[in-house]
Amino acid sequence: MDIYLHFADQAREAIAFYEEVFETEPAQVMTFGQMPQDEQQPLNDKFKDLVLNASLKLNGTNVMISDSPEGLAPPIVVGNNVALVFNAHTAEEATKIFRRLTEEGAILLPLEKTFWAKLYGMVKDQYGVMWHINLY
Repeated sequence: MDIYLHFADQAREAIAFYEEVFETEPAQVMTFGQMPQDEQQPLNDKFKDLVLNASLKLNGTNVMISDSPEGLAPPIVVGNNVALVFNAHTAEEATKIFRRLTEEGAILLPLEKTFWAKLYGMVKDQYGVMWHINLY
């Protein structure tokens, strides 16, 4: 199973942020300008550098990312219907990632010991994506 995140023209910025936070390999990115063009309906130049599709590996999970430009995709509604779960290997890793995600985001539940995990916390990052950080 993969996860798909859609952004309002911020996908490239979000990809760079997640690559840095999770210290992962660079994403494979395809832009709208790289897709086959329809001569009958040429693509507006303002969309050519936006992300059509990108793939990041985070903690062994494939996270797909794209922009959803107005007129080419459904409008973005940031909500709480999708959350990503990151299972850390150490307390240091959990704390580091939790802190980075909260820098311009919001803590929903502090990172602390729970009855099911050594550490657990919830955060909404600067892009409106909800994260659950676990250490079992």
